[in-house]
Amino acid sequence: MVVDQHSDLMDRITAFSLDLPGSRKSIAEFLIREGSGIKNLSMAEVAELTFTSKPSLVRFAKAMGFDGWRDFRLAFVTSVREQEATLVTGAHVDPNYPFDEHDSTIAAVRNVSLLEQRAISEVALQIDEEELNEAARRVVNARQLVFLGAAPNSYFGELFAYKLSQIGVTCHVPEESEWPIVARGLCSRDCAIVSSYSGVGKHRPPASYVELFNENHVPVVAITNSGSNWLREHCDCVLAFKPREHYYSKISGYYSEQCVHFMLDALFSACFAANYEQNEVARLRVLIAYERQLHAHVDDILPD
Repeated sequence: MVVDQHSDLMDRITAFSLDLPGSRKSIAEFLIREGSGIKNLSMAEVAELTFTSKPSLVRFAKAMGFDGWRDFRLAFVTSVREQEATLVTGAHVDPNYPFDEHDSTIAAVRNVSLLEQRAISEVALQIDEEELNEAARRVVNARQLVFLGAAPNSYFGELFAYKLSQIGVTCHVPEESEWPIVARGLCSRDCAIVSSYSGVGKHRPPASYVELFNENHVPVVAITNSGSNWLREHCDCVLAFKPREHYYSKISGYYSEQCVHFMLDALFSACFAANYEQNEVARLRVLIAYERQLHAHVDDILPD
């Protein structure tokens, strides 16, 4: 059986994603997240990534009205590509594969540059000022501020923490092994920044800690994509950007990583602007103290 109406196909997949937990729900959620990227994944890989099996995929395809997984995958990819075609960023640069094996090195570099510039522009144009100011208020008022994000988000968190330290705000970026202890130690006077592109959360850290934070009235700032995802739906302060990329089938997270990085720069800027003159003085004092320490160290090692 062939399904002609692409919208009907996507509607039914979305309906399956709302089912009670099970293989059908897991497969539907994966399809929504990965989009046309499943064309690059074998049936065995999809089964592994959805924690299901090949027979489960066949049953899913038949429930959607197809003879088997191959027919379903072809129809699904065709459907999603039509939608993704309207989301291509930066001079027709594919967010997932901005260059291919036939492009020159300089062409690849220029395409990545266009893609990352587009990411920054979109965040800047679409960011919610009220939400950003609320996020900054939570950050600067926190008794204890922690950043939870798996690599590469953790690296951006470290840079964000470094910038905050220059204006007297301490941000802890714990290792993943420390997350359970750190999460349980937070209270209403603290703040947790939770960064996850996928936003898949009920059973996947760091988003999975949001339920605990909500129970303990811990203020949370979520950084994730603006699509329908668990993290976004369970936080009351969200800094979101468009979900341009596949989750697995891509060369790198050029677009999403640039979005997270710039979103944290925007958040730092809002924190700085909240008390501009005081923070300007504080940052200058930190730099002066560092220079004095550096010169003292040089004087100690230089001969008289």
